[in-house]
Amino acid sequence: MRATVADVLNLPHLRLGLFAGAAGLDRTVSWAHASDLDSPWDWMAGGELLMRNGRTLPSDGSAQAALLHRCADAGASGIVIGEDSQMPALRGELAAAAEERTLAVLTASYSVSFAAVARAVADANSGEDSARFGQIERIYGVLRDSLGGGVGDSPTARLGRDLGCRLLLLDTSTGHPVDPTAPEPDSVLRQALIAGIEAHDGRIPGVLHLQPAGHTTALAVEVPAEEPTVLVAVDLPGMDTSLLHHLATAAAVETAHQAMVREHERRLGAELLAHLLDTRIDPPAASRELTAARLAPAHTVVVAAHHDDGPGQRDIHLTLSRRRIPHLLLKRGSLFLALLRDAPRDLDALRHKLGPGTALGVSTTVGSPERIPMARREAVWALSLARAAPDGCARYGDETTYTVLRSIEEAQSVTDRVLGPLLTYDAAHGTDLTATLEAFLQHRRSWQRTAAALNVHKQTVMYRIQRVEQLTGRTLAETADITELWIAFQARALLSGAPTP
Repeated sequence: MRATVADVLNLPHLRLGLFAGAAGLDRTVSWAHASDLDSPWDWMAGGELLMRNGRTLPSDGSAQAALLHRCADAGASGIVIGEDSQMPALRGELAAAAEERTLAVLTASYSVSFAAVARAVADANSGEDSARFGQIERIYGVLRDSLGGGVGDSPTARLGRDLGCRLLLLDTSTGHPVDPTAPEPDSVLRQALIAGIEAHDGRIPGVLHLQPAGHTTALAVEVPAEEPTVLVAVDLPGMDTSLLHHLATAAAVETAHQAMVREHERRLGAELLAHLLDTRIDPPAASRELTAARLAPAHTVVVAAHHDDGPGQRDIHLTLSRRRIPHLLLKRGSLFLALLRDAPRDLDALRHKLGPGTALGVSTTVGSPERIPMARREAVWALSLARAAPDGCARYGDETTYTVLRSIEEAQSVTDRVLGPLLTYDAAHGTDLTATLEAFLQHRRSWQRTAAALNVHKQTVMYRIQRVEQLTGRTLAETADITELWIAFQARALLSGAPTP
């Protein structure tokens, strides 16, 4: 049987005194917990004897009472205040709060260390260790079964049944289960979780105490994972924080398994999107696959961004899956492509995960599977214009400040008509006439600066430009010809999604 506050108070070598709250002396003590933090209740799960240095106490009586009320709400067994020379007077408001909440307030002499109090509590509870070890063994036994390929409920569901409580593995931002097949928590608990996290500026303390209506207790602890995750224990029997964190360790393994499942789904989705872009799947089969993916072409768009190796793009499939957002993702060359529903919520989730500095290009509505390759070109076109947009996002067909080229068709026509001979010649002969011309225009038609940029001799640049003039039928001495060539390079960049020169 666990020790009580009275048992600790009556240990003569500790020389503890009772300040107030005698009615709470029969509370059981799980362990002694020393903390001088402003909010020690954020790291308490219930049953702790909080030990606090007197100098860290507020001097105001109402603030002392508030500290006691918050500890009582967190399930503390009692409070030990270490006396020292800078300790403020213990106020009447503290005593009144202790009597009201039946929470004992003890005082410890300056010569008694908190380590001695903690050791005394541990010794008094040594008979309870075997029961705790049994609980821990059950936790890791369930984990072994899961890793061994055992079938049935998830580890958290099994542990909840074994321990006589309800365990939920939830996404921190949305409150949805990490496993899409798991039942949703009731809205009251979900809102309490989100509100509790917001109250801590989006961070999870050691133990987050929730107070949803209709539940006796609800505690949340952070679970290490790629995406912010919490384990919520509802109506948890009297257990200590260490056991709760053992549960979180088991939940982390389940979260990692879910991440593997989502990664497999992402790979299948990338393969499907690649087939759709390359028209390697017939329209009826494409329609069936998109219906199964919950992506109706009539309400779907292609989104393009520049590919990077940051966590935003690495884990985007986890973010979208946890928010129940249907998607197909593909990284191809320098581009990151997504097929999403044309819905503000879905696009906002993508933008938030990728970060505010990421430019996005959005196509018009796909309409039919056969039009997905064209939608991809529209998204890439819009991506080239997105850098000039105020919010870094551009949608194909919307009015932009770039009015010379108004569509993909116009850009392709200009590119083929003006640069086509150069591109064909370079492809056939392995030359760099197109790149030389672009560098020459970028360096204000300076032979010397162009030669330095290309790391060739000036005479080589002069020879190449002469050949350019012969192939294109244009001369770089004429303003009209220079303008036409420059617009053609703008069109080529827009078609590729590269930054416009």
